[in-house]
Amino acid sequence: MKPIRWRLRPLLLAATAAILFVSFLFVERASRRYLRTTLAEWLEPAVVDRVLDGYSDAFTAIAAVATVAGALLAFAVAHAIARQIAHLRTDAIERSRGDRPPMSRPTFTDLQSLASAIDLVGAELSSRARTLTRERDDLALLVKAVSEGILHIDPEARIVTANPAARTLLRLPDDAEGQPVPSLIRNTELRGFLVRGSTSAETVSCEVTIDDRRLLVTARPIPGQGNGARSPGGAVVAFTDLTELRRLEGVRRDFVANVSHEIRTPLTSIRGYVETLLSDDLPADMQRQFLGVIEKNAERLHGIVDDLLDLSRLESGGWRPELRPLRALTVADDVWTGCQRRAADKHIEFRREGEDATVVADPGGLRQVLSNLFDNALRHTPDGGRITVRVRGGGTASDAGKLVAIDVQDTGSGIPRDSLPRIFERFYRVDPARSRAEGGTGLGLSIVKHLVESMGGDVTAESELGKGTTMRIRLPAS
Repeated sequence: MKPIRWRLRPLLLAATAAILFVSFLFVERASRRYLRTTLAEWLEPAVVDRVLDGYSDAFTAIAAVATVAGALLAFAVAHAIARQIAHLRTDAIERSRGDRPPMSRPTFTDLQSLASAIDLVGAELSSRARTLTRERDDLALLVKAVSEGILHIDPEARIVTANPAARTLLRLPDDAEGQPVPSLIRNTELRGFLVRGSTSAETVSCEVTIDDRRLLVTARPIPGQGNGARSPGGAVVAFTDLTELRRLEGVRRDFVANVSHEIRTPLTSIRGYVETLLSDDLPADMQRQFLGVIEKNAERLHGIVDDLLDLSRLESGGWRPELRPLRALTVADDVWTGCQRRAADKHIEFRREGEDATVVADPGGLRQVLSNLFDNALRHTPDGGRITVRVRGGGTASDAGKLVAIDVQDTGSGIPRDSLPRIFERFYRVDPARSRAEGGTGLGLSIVKHLVESMGGDVTAESELGKGTTMRIRLPAS
């Protein structure tokens, strides 16, 4: 049954007219009865009837006028009330849309109380709406800013929302919302996992590989919105990139294996020679020969340990460069002085080219960099070869802040092209047998790279097999 709808103005008009009409009718009948009783004592009945008929006519006219006037007054009052209620309704609607117009102030006391209540409720709703909007915006900003991919899928395995990281990672189109996962995800393993995770009641995870990236995918169920229903309402899927972590784990394993191998080789040699010396009565010249081998391997062990300590200090940030202006060629000449004996034994010529530009570097750090580069060049340059130090840039005051290139070029055996990207890795050797035989630890270039980068520069290598190698370090000009 539909409820009856009433309108204020016609209802109040009809009620006022009815009340006035009934009131006047009652008054007219009561007054006629009183007048008839009173006049009957003084006048004849016929005269009394004529007087009462005239009275009734006059009273009816007055009553009609009063009823119309009362109805019009009631209509005006109803119109004023309805208009003020309409204003209150308009203000309430505008406030529900987020606007805050000045609240209407009705002339009727009861409506003023209603206006105050609407104003109070509107202010409370506006405050809650601002809080919810701020929380929603903060959450949306957080979801967009995180580097991990976040995907919301419904129980039918359709994408509800995806943050920018997930879109980039999964290469989703702009209109991915609302589309089923199987039509957008190419990886079979990931597609099956997402479909299963959308209806799973428990948190599930797996690792998948997408475009050379190793990802940890975790799907957490969203509780359903039914009346006490425990069925999931979809899932939120998080993608965590484990590529760098797995790479570092591989580097750590390789590093441990390489360190173990590098240390085990000289230790095995030392142990073997010591056992021979202890067990056999060897001639003096052979004993000296064995002791020389032991000394050589001990020095190699000492060099590996020193380089490992230096590398550990550089990587952990324990070494901080004390930067100051230094003359590049002057430092190179000073470092080469300690290499002259080895160079003379192999008849290697040393050249210096370019201007003695000033660089901003740590004195000890730059000396160690050049010492390692000279050591490598001497080891791989054949007898009668040449090592050249060339400085370019930083010749004028306007070059301050730019990079000065310091090249250490040799005429040695060179490096194969496929090995160039790896020569700065720890323990990487182009020719392992030759490098160990010549006393290399495999850590020199890795130390060079860390030292140069700590001083605000960079290091690169250029080489052609059989034609020599150029190691180029660049440091800020003074």
